[in-house]
Amino acid sequence: MLTIRQSSTLYLAVWFWLLVGVQSAPASGQLNNAPVVYKPTTSTESLLDRYSQVHTQPNEFWQLTTEEWSLYETLKKNSPWALWDNNASPLAILAHYAESPEEKRRYARIEAELDTWRQYRVTEFQTLYDKERSIVHERYVEWIQKRLPTLATIKPYEKLRLFIQVGSCDVHCRSLMSRVLKTQAKVDIFVLGATTDEQIFKWAESAGVPVERVKTKEITLNHDKGVFSLVTGSLGIPTPKLPSLFRQIAGGDQIVAI
Repeated sequence: MLTIRQSSTLYLAVWFWLLVGVQSAPASGQLNNAPVVYKPTTSTESLLDRYSQVHTQPNEFWQLTTEEWSLYETLKKNSPWALWDNNASPLAILAHYAESPEEKRRYARIEAELDTWRQYRVTEFQTLYDKERSIVHERYVEWIQKRLPTLATIKPYEKLRLFIQVGSCDVHCRSLMSRVLKTQAKVDIFVLGATTDEQIFKWAESAGVPVERVKTKEITLNHDKGVFSLVTGSLGIPTPKLPSLFRQIAGGDQIVAI
């Protein structure tokens, strides 16, 4: 027979194990709940694949169960988040009301993975866009160049603006000037970088600009004073290389292919 002390000890032991068993047992119906969509991602490749999938239900895009999505919609409608002007995601709102650190951490992990997926996809698209943009732009420039007037199409009564860099006129410069002068058009020449009239006159001499045409003002020699920037800015084009030639037309200027 057990003594009174032994009986008390056994009684306490039985109650202890009963309590432990109750606390560790799963809650009623817990195993029957809808499975959590989210699964831990083990690699970047699987992460990108997981979040790139197309779903039929909104909760699945956020890796949430239907119950979690229902709770989110309730919170978004009835909680203070219904009034606050914010861009909080469903994951953030659910985390604000989560009861355990484990829940908060799970929502934070999903949010972090989604952000990583978004950053990758945005960068990927931007890279593709930049490549295709350069191809389209090159075709556009080629098309524009074909439509530009050339020195061969310039008439004697037309007016031109020639922008040139200060310094001695080299072989390419003299060849250009020869073709410009043959048009017999009126030409306003702007020498960029010139700080004195003497520098402009030296350039004109090296370029073979006829003095008599300067005297009759068929050709004018000028300091730039911002005219080049004004002309290119009005056309909305990138600053072209020098020398640059423009035809003056009603309402502005038109670049001439040289």
